[in-house]
Amino acid sequence: MQETFYIKVYGCQMNVYDAKNIIGTMERHGFVRTIDPKSADILILYTCNIRENAARKVFSAIGMLKSNRTKVVAIGGCVAQAEKEEIFKKSKIVNIVFGPHVYHKLPDYIHLILNGEQSKIIDVSIEKFNKFKETQDKNNNVSFSEFVTIQEGCDNFCSYCVVPYTRGREYSRAAKDIILDIKRLIANGTKEIILLGQNVNSYNGEAAYINIGASSNWKLDRLLYEIAGIDGIKRLRYTTSHPKDMTVDLMMAHAKITVLAPFAHVPIQSGSDRILKLMNRGYTAIEYLDKLKTFQTVCPSMQFSSDFIVGFPTETLEDFGATVQIANVVKYTVSYAFKYSRRDSTLASKMDGQIPEHEKESRLEVLQNSLSQHQISRNNSLIGQVQWVLFDKCGKRKNQYIGKNAYMQSVVVECETNLIGEFKDILIESAGMNSVYGKVL
Repeated sequence: MQETFYIKVYGCQMNVYDAKNIIGTMERHGFVRTIDPKSADILILYTCNIRENAARKVFSAIGMLKSNRTKVVAIGGCVAQAEKEEIFKKSKIVNIVFGPHVYHKLPDYIHLILNGEQSKIIDVSIEKFNKFKETQDKNNNVSFSEFVTIQEGCDNFCSYCVVPYTRGREYSRAAKDIILDIKRLIANGTKEIILLGQNVNSYNGEAAYINIGASSNWKLDRLLYEIAGIDGIKRLRYTTSHPKDMTVDLMMAHAKITVLAPFAHVPIQSGSDRILKLMNRGYTAIEYLDKLKTFQTVCPSMQFSSDFIVGFPTETLEDFGATVQIANVVKYTVSYAFKYSRRDSTLASKMDGQIPEHEKESRLEVLQNSLSQHQISRNNSLIGQVQWVLFDKCGKRKNQYIGKNAYMQSVVVECETNLIGEFKDILIESAGMNSVYGKVL
C-alpha cells in the first residue's frame, strides 16, 4: 500500500513554489498526496519565519493535524532553517527538519524513517543549485500560471529581516536553466510566468546559453527580453523587487516588451529617511520617488504596489506621518501594510525604543485606511475601460469567475462558459474596494 502525505504551506510565494516542487518530488517517489491530514501517513509543514511566533504556530498546527495514522512529521522551510535542532527539543513527534535548499532529499529521508533506519534527521545545509537540478524537467503537471525561481537569498541585511539567515546569501540561477524551465512550462500549457526572487531585480545569472555563450552574466532586463521571445507566453511578471536595484535598463524593458505587465512591486517600507536608515534600506524617500517618476516617464502605463512596516523601533508620529504622505503621493494600486514584527537574530530586535503593540495597531489602521482609499480610486478609474484578464478561480455564485488584470486588480464576471485558465477582454462596469466587475466582450 502506498504511503500518503499531507502538506501545509505558510508564507510567501516562494514557499508556494517550493511546495509545488515538494509535491512533485514526493509523487515521483511513489507517495500519494491527500488533502485530509487525518488520512495522511506523513505530515509536511513548509514554514515561513517572517512573522513573530511563527514556530509556535507550527507546533500548534502539528497537534491539530496529526492522527493515529501519522508515521512521519517533517518540518521544512525557514522555521526549520532558523530553529534547527531546537525543533526536536520543542516537539518530540517531529522526525525530520529540512531547510529550503534541500527539499529534493525529503523522500529519501522519509524512507529512512519509515524503514526504521533513523528516528530523527536534520538537514539545513545550503546547496545552492541542487534542488533545481533535481526538479527541472521532471514535473509536467503544470498550471496556466506558474512561478519560476530565478534568484534566492539576500545580501541586503535589512535590520528587521531574517531572509539572509534562513534563505542564505544571494545567488542567481543560470539563464539557460531558467529558459529551459519556462519552455517546458509553456509547452505544457502555461500562459503566464511569474519570476521569483527575494530580490529578483538583483538577478545576475551566468548566461550559459547555447545561442549566446557564457562570456558574461545577465541582468534581469536581459533575461526578460529572452523569455519574452518564447512562443506561447502571454504574460510575464516578476516579484519581489528592491528599490535600489531598479535600473533604467529594467524600466526600458517594460516600455518595449509587450507581454511584460506594466506593473512592479516596489516595497518602500517607510517614508521616513531616519527609519529607512535604521532599516538599512539603502535609499531615501526622495530617491525612491525619483525612481518611480523615472519609471513612469519611460513607461507611462506603469503602476506600482508596495509593502509598509509600521511601528519600527523608535518610529515617531512624525516618522509615521512621512509614511502616510508617501502613500498619498504615489497612490499605489495595491499595497500591503504590516506591524513591525520582532525577529530574533536581527539588529532591529535588539534596538531600544520598541513601539507598544496597541500603538502599532493604531498606526496600522490609519495607514490601511489611506491605502484602501487609493485602491478604491484606482479601481473606479477602470470603469468603462477594457481589461485583459487571466481568470484563475471561481466566485461564490454560480457561473461567477475571478481573475487578475495586468495590475493585479481582481476582476469579477459572470459567464456560462468556464473561464478558468483563460485570458479574456473584459469591459469594466462597476468597482468596489477589493474588486472590479465587468462583462466578457
